[in-house]
Amino acid sequence: MSVRPRRLLSRLMAAALVTAVAAGLALGLVACNSGGKASGTTTTTASDGASSGDIDATVGDQIRLGKAIITVRALDATFNPVTPEQRLSEQTPTAPGGDESFYQAYVKVENKGETPVRVDPEDFACAVGNSVVGIEPTWSGPPARSLLKNSSLDVLVTFKAKAGYEPVLLYSPSWYDGTIRISPAPTPTTQQS
Repeated sequence: MSVRPRRLLSRLMAAALVTAVAAGLALGLVACNSGGKASGTTTTTASDGASSGDIDATVGDQIRLGKAIITVRALDATFNPVTPEQRLSEQTPTAPGGDESFYQAYVKVENKGETPVRVDPEDFACAVGNSVVGIEPTWSGPPARSLLKNSSLDVLVTFKAKAGYEPVLLYSPSWYDGTIRISPAPTPTTQQS
């Protein structure tokens, strides 16, 4: 593993740990204040001119970072991942082990500003259980690109990790000082009478 992915993973692991502790405390406070029932959700996104700060969002949210808009359209576990048309590595993709699964995310990044925005799949990681994993290059793509004004790029990122967890996508682009943490959309709960 090169220095950049190691540095990114250590930075993302620290951010994931801090965010997990903060989220646990916040959920505890909500549960205490609502008589044990959490109600409502909020999403914090950076304002139009923000250039730093950690952000929590869910799948489907449009996250504004300066003039860039990031939308994660899907984040799911799968045993049969989709292969992108342009992969980062032309090596033969490997299958998961017996207790492993693939986790895939479809991400759209748009640039609405004058300054080009660099989109690199290597800037993504995934928190699965108590670990943070980097992308699987044989199942992820397309390669890094710079987006000019009013252009966009759809990226497919794939991770291999222990099966049975809800994945959390972590995005830390080089042009933004912070980590974007995207969780799967909450599933509606049904009440029995």
